[in-house]
Amino acid sequence: MSEARETKTMNIHQKLQRCRVELQKADLKKTGENKFSHYTYFELSDFLPKINELMDKYGLVALFTFTLEEAKLTIINTENTEEEIYFSTPIALAELKGCHAIQNIGATQTYARRYLYVMAFEIAEGDALDGAEPDEEAMLKHKKIDIAKVATIKELLEKTNSNEKKFLEFFKIKKVEDITNGNFPAIIQTLQKKSEDMKKENKVPDLGI
Repeated sequence: MSEARETKTMNIHQKLQRCRVELQKADLKKTGENKFSHYTYFELSDFLPKINELMDKYGLVALFTFTLEEAKLTIINTENTEEEIYFSTPIALAELKGCHAIQNIGATQTYARRYLYVMAFEIAEGDALDGAEPDEEAMLKHKKIDIAKVATIKELLEKTNSNEKKFLEFFKIKKVEDITNGNFPAIIQTLQKKSEDMKKENKVPDLGI
């Protein structure tokens, strides 16, 4: 019996199990790394291409849906669309500092998708720490600020007649683009205070920077 004909005689549970077995034989590598808690984890990109390949091979398709209360992954048998299996999880919206609401939603969706695929295809994470959510807030603090924040800093530097080079040296930073989300609040607060003092005194206060 050919492989194509065989899949038509298989129900959705048999197909999903075949995918799981073949996936566990694949040489999947974890590329996600939490440098603060010292563990690695699977990114979506580490296993999703192989899963898509196996689902295509066995006539399955996965649909992800998301509400503010629940994330759901539905797997459908493309050769008998009445057959489906779904996996779901309640969610809590991520609240990452310095991010817009849509970015928080995106981060929550990404984690929910990763979690549901790991659940559906029984991807072994090794131990409890491996399966944990990376510390997104800590990671965000170490990321460099975006273009909008860079522009804000440069605008304030010009507005307060600050010497950019000396200002950055004071904070031990080489260039504005190297400012991280973690030290952005202190830097912006310093510049805003300088700007307010200028308005009050109508002159550039000596902050030593």
